[in-house]
Amino acid sequence: GQPFDGPLDVPTLTRQVAAEGVRRIVVVTDEPDKYDAAARAGFAPGIDVRHRDTLDAVQRELRDTDGVTVLVYDQTCAAEKRRRRKRSEFPDPPRRVVINELVCEGCGDCSVQSNCLSVEPLETEFGRKRVINQSSCNKDFSCLKGFCPSFVTVEGGALRRPAPVPVARSDEDPAAALPLPATISLFERPQEVLITGVGGSGVVTVSALLGMAAHLEGRGVSVLDMTGTAQKGGAVMSHVRIGADPASLHGARVRAADVLIGGDLIVSASAGALDGLSAGRTRAVVNTAQVPTADFVRNADWQFPAGDAEQAIARAVGGAENVDFIDARALAVALLGDAIYANPLLLGFAFQKGWLPVGLAALQRAIELNAVAVPRNLLAFAWGRRAASDIDAVLRAAAPTQTIALPISRPISLPLRTDLDALIERRAEFLTAYQNAAYAARYRRTVERIRTAERDRVGGTRLTEAVARYAFKLMAYKDEYEVARLFTDGTFRAQVAAQFEGDYTLRFHLAPPTLIRPDTGTGAATKRSFGPWMELVMRALARLRGLRGTAFDPFGRTAERREERALITDYERLVEEMAERLDAANHAAAIALARIPEQIRGYGHVKQRHLVAARAKQAEALARWLAPAAAQTPPTPTREPIAA
Repeated sequence: GQPFDGPLDVPTLTRQVAAEGVRRIVVVTDEPDKYDAAARAGFAPGIDVRHRDTLDAVQRELRDTDGVTVLVYDQTCAAEKRRRRKRSEFPDPPRRVVINELVCEGCGDCSVQSNCLSVEPLETEFGRKRVINQSSCNKDFSCLKGFCPSFVTVEGGALRRPAPVPVARSDEDPAAALPLPATISLFERPQEVLITGVGGSGVVTVSALLGMAAHLEGRGVSVLDMTGTAQKGGAVMSHVRIGADPASLHGARVRAADVLIGGDLIVSASAGALDGLSAGRTRAVVNTAQVPTADFVRNADWQFPAGDAEQAIARAVGGAENVDFIDARALAVALLGDAIYANPLLLGFAFQKGWLPVGLAALQRAIELNAVAVPRNLLAFAWGRRAASDIDAVLRAAAPTQTIALPISRPISLPLRTDLDALIERRAEFLTAYQNAAYAARYRRTVERIRTAERDRVGGTRLTEAVARYAFKLMAYKDEYEVARLFTDGTFRAQVAAQFEGDYTLRFHLAPPTLIRPDTGTGAATKRSFGPWMELVMRALARLRGLRGTAFDPFGRTAERREERALITDYERLVEEMAERLDAANHAAAIALARIPEQIRGYGHVKQRHLVAARAKQAEALARWLAPAAAQTPPTPTREPIAA
């Protein structure tokens, strides 16, 4: 997305490096069709143009080629795509990706395949899943390569925008009745504002708005944008200094901020940001939305350090009374339909608090001059002002006015149940729908066995809760029947309808056992795309779930299904053994052992990879569980790890 000097397009680049003696040149792109015969005439002789999906194979070829080789990767950067689309300067395909979170296993293969931060964690009653952040998604669609059937593309239609939120005094301007804050004097010294966030979220835009507002009022202003890895969703910091006139400004960098507008919690708590804060001087408003970092791409179990980050910021500004933490992203989505309005909302919050040395008219005019989504940006700014005055009123306005009743399988539609009886009952009901009442009764017996032992010998319920969660996880394995049921029981259709409106169709991205085609480069199984007719097939398949595990089950003979059934019986035997030997000495080790199935995630070869790792961890956990007893009783033969 960055400008360059001269007309250095891809054909020119290939001619240049060819003239310098490069032996082999390959161009990979997400749009190989754009290089037709006429376009290729401008390339250096002998150039290969391939799809980006072949990148790994191309790199291997070039590795084995003697002499100097060049690989040209031709693709518009994600942040630049979003910027141009906002201005209608770049094609915006009427296609979006959604994830059926009940089908999702939380394995993270989609993140591995796409390296995309718009695939975010979603905490549910049934564990961590994945969700697409529609506000930041650049429609790259590489997440579809993840070997998981939960991904569906919505073709046509549009994201559903929230209806206008009624406001007590004005249906158009939620801040219309608010008094203007006191004006900050700039004669003693300039005011310094530090704005933080991540690439693509509008940090630079907010700094530009502040700069333009100061300019309109005849102030002196300097703006220093430190974008760094912004194009990859990395940290962005903008330093804005506003003085009475240009002569009052010396240097552009903020040394002791008067105001922190924190668009991202982690960036705001980074060393670079904290160094610019001053205890007792800095006033801050920080967005608490949990935006994942690149660590989440590499580690599916990554945890957002919200508590530590908030404490670090509060210490840096001299105490919690000097900082306001609000989930600006959630408010922006609820009130305006898009998370991109979170930063204008924070700007309005800081203005209404009286922290900014520019006037209301100048800020509103700056938003108009920016000429991008002007009405909604003005509304976001107004909602931010209202939040600074009466946050409870804004939270009430953002809360849904009605609840849609969804089927039992929907984990997000109901509050997370923490009491043990409700947790067990919820899962027993699910297993009844999954198979039948007898299957649910089998689950209840397993849980009750360990519950009785824990109550009588140790006390507490931590082990029982672990068994309740993970016996269920193993028993509700997602075979062809279950995936079909979770797509056709009405839950997923309700999820899509809540997100999209207009005329749309669904395409399913699946890997049916009889139609799997291995990747020519890696040999791993790949998925295929199926139209709306696949929903009819899945409805029929879901009704056949009574065949599961019987002699008439056409899928039950595969190695993966046999292994899944063996995991259940093996876990039941393990629970029985734990119930017999449980005591205070091995209680903690038993809990760790019972939680091992959390590591078994995914489908096909992805699940197999996780299972291998889980078996190794189970062997270690089993040894720790047996260790306390070994010191008191004769040695007992060690159990085998989870059976195949």
